[in-house]
Amino acid sequence: MDDKEELLLQQIKNGDGLRGYEQIFKHYYKGIVLEAFYILKDEMEAEDLVQSFFLEAWEKQILGNINTSLRSYLHTAVRNRCFNLLEKRKTEEKRLNSFLDTLDEFSVNPDLERKEFSKRLELMLAALPKQRLEVVNLVYLEEKKYQEAASAMGISINSVKTHLKLALKSLRSKLNSLI
Repeated sequence: MDDKEELLLQQIKNGDGLRGYEQIFKHYYKGIVLEAFYILKDEMEAEDLVQSFFLEAWEKQILGNINTSLRSYLHTAVRNRCFNLLEKRKTEEKRLNSFLDTLDEFSVNPDLERKEFSKRLELMLAALPKQRLEVVNLVYLEEKKYQEAASAMGISINSVKTHLKLALKSLRSKLNSLI
């Protein structure tokens, strides 16, 4: 850790946090955004991610607890957020593809028209237990994250995952019986 980093961190620890955070932001922002852009391949998203990191760091007063190189900490923290975002996207894409695969299995039968498909799908969804239907609506139709769906329903994330798994399994079996 160089002298400038120590001085900035000391300002934060001594109660002049706003000024310290402001100077850290001004000094490191461009380099960190560049690294985030390199990973995410989207300039606006990289800027948003870095700004949200600094906002969270300020709100939780994270930087006052750093004992290593500030530069290394900032770059590592933002890099990890970028990788988490990419992993989250991959997971969401898998969920969506799983749901679309379920629908594709049903559309293999050319005898069923689109209206018939919609009607049967509505009946199958209506036949799901209330919580499973609500989870499917929140996650797939309203595109909420698991955490958001769990909070909205007052259940755990694992319960959301279980309800989704069971709902998709039920829909697949009903769709397969139609084909």
